[in-house]
Amino acid sequence: MQEQEDKWLLSHLEDLAAMASQTGYAAFSDFLDERQRSLLSERRLPVCLMFFGGYPQAEKQIAVFYADYLQESIEDLAAQELTLLKITPEDLRFVKRKPEHRDYLGALMGTGLRRDKMGDVIVDGEAAFVWVKHDMAAYIRQELTSVGAARVTVSESLVTELPKPQPGVQSVVSVSSMRIDAVISRGFNMGRAEAVKWIAAGKAFCNGRQMMNGSKSVAVGDKITLRGKGFIKIQENKGLSRSGRIQLQIERTGKQ
Repeated sequence: MQEQEDKWLLSHLEDLAAMASQTGYAAFSDFLDERQRSLLSERRLPVCLMFFGGYPQAEKQIAVFYADYLQESIEDLAAQELTLLKITPEDLRFVKRKPEHRDYLGALMGTGLRRDKMGDVIVDGEAAFVWVKHDMAAYIRQELTSVGAARVTVSESLVTELPKPQPGVQSVVSVSSMRIDAVISRGFNMGRAEAVKWIAAGKAFCNGRQMMNGSKSVAVGDKITLRGKGFIKIQENKGLSRSGRIQLQIERTGKQ
């Protein structure tokens, strides 16, 4: 089933790339997750490709297909394709608990919106932000009136209102080799067998590319993501310990 869905998606994305090549205008996809972006990045396309999610740390991003001559303006064109919405509960005094990420996402999808029409949902205190395709913004503002038991208002927002990302946690880990399963095991504080399961499940990525083989090597500068766990960046190889193990300085961002 997944293979068929991927085949259909890639065919659709290649059609967008062909359209951008034929018309000279940029073409934009719906939001893609990291696995889908990895699959697309491996295809040979007739135009340039970039990904854009509204802000640098975005997990969900649209694909942007464009000709070379649009290089200088393409980020502005991509930004015009998205709208940032702020969802604000009107009164939480009579609500048992504040809405959480799952509540906001469920309410958005309850309007009939598909998940690929929305980017990241960011909860900040008593409000939430969500990136959406520009042509869906008015629909959401009209249809989204409540999240759980809370009445809400929806308004357009600016990137400057987004909460600042939490800084990563830096540490030095000791690994037996530069295999990705070894680095995931130590970097995400889990057993080697568990790391292998994450990789086999297709939830491990290195620099945006899906990694299905635990024996693949990684290097300084690589960003390794585990879907649902966050990501680590390998900042420095600090050499060998007395026991011959590699000492890596990493920065971990996301769930601890």
